[in-house]
Amino acid sequence: MIRTEEIYDAATDDAVFDRLASTLADAVGARSGVLHWGRAPQHVAEISYSGYFSDAQMAVYDQQFQDDDIWGVALDRAEAINRAWNIEAFVPAQTYEGSRIYNEWIKGMGDDTFRCLGGMIQKDGTTGHIGLHRGRTQKPFSEGEVRAVQDSIDHIGRMFAIRSKLDRANHYGRSLHATLDMVGHAVFTLRPNGVLIDCNHLADALLRRADALSLRQRQLKAREPREDEALQTALRGAAARQGGQASAIFVHREQGLPYVLSIASVRVGMERQIVVIVTDPADRDLSLTSRIRALYGLTRAEAEVAEALCAGRGLEELSQERGVALNTVRTQIKNIYVKLDCSRQSELVARIGALPRLSGFEEE
Repeated sequence: MIRTEEIYDAATDDAVFDRLASTLADAVGARSGVLHWGRAPQHVAEISYSGYFSDAQMAVYDQQFQDDDIWGVALDRAEAINRAWNIEAFVPAQTYEGSRIYNEWIKGMGDDTFRCLGGMIQKDGTTGHIGLHRGRTQKPFSEGEVRAVQDSIDHIGRMFAIRSKLDRANHYGRSLHATLDMVGHAVFTLRPNGVLIDCNHLADALLRRADALSLRQRQLKAREPREDEALQTALRGAAARQGGQASAIFVHREQGLPYVLSIASVRVGMERQIVVIVTDPADRDLSLTSRIRALYGLTRAEAEVAEALCAGRGLEELSQERGVALNTVRTQIKNIYVKLDCSRQSELVARIGALPRLSGFEEE
């Protein structure tokens, strides 16, 4: 029996969520289970494993076999949404037996996982998957076991939706905290209409100097009319873009080299914000790593890993170079994907590659 209170406990308790796949598997007599949700079918925000497969085995699945998961593909159809299924209804045993994932991953590690009770769940903007498994020599899932999971589908969907809302709130808090605590740059966060949301202490000090930038009706303005026109054009361009492409402009001050403004649109939860980083070429760190941290709220380690991935480094190479476990690098990469609103290394490379190189100032 699947207890509803355990499903809802997982909405706010990370430890209960981590155990939920195992709890559901035990309830229907499955020997393994996986449960995950994201904000789109291709996005995975959180995963609960039952523990039958090791982290290393699941890492091989993520890297080499995820796109060949014919069970998951079978559930990605309109009539399958928000229903529990014996997957053999979509993927006959002989089809699965001839699949790459079965022959190269399952059999390759000496396993015989052959049966699946699963479903795709969509609720309030979240997409989740559930998969409960048995071996080839074990009995098929019964209609009663499928109904037991079906009776819990709505509850699991609501639990996913609650975790998604909490995740967005936490992500917003992390982004704002990173902005306020960022050192070495003046950082402004703006709404798409240009209204100031917040700024860090260096940005506040810059406004007090009033030598290049000011706030008027909570809008960021440049002192010189021609440069203000360029600034407002850049802000409107950032608000209109859907990706992470950034632009850079120079704003002159009364004395000294001009400030360099890097301007980008970033996603915070389900919303978009404009981030403006103001750097002083005379005494501020203009490195790409530093600006990645400021734009996306990455830790220094995450920013270094992101830049290394863009340079073509592999997971094992990064693990050895940084002297950390492979799982640590994987965790950092997952955090990077969440903060940069992407799901693949190619998207990360494109996003970081779109950041402007501040020619004449930035270190090579």
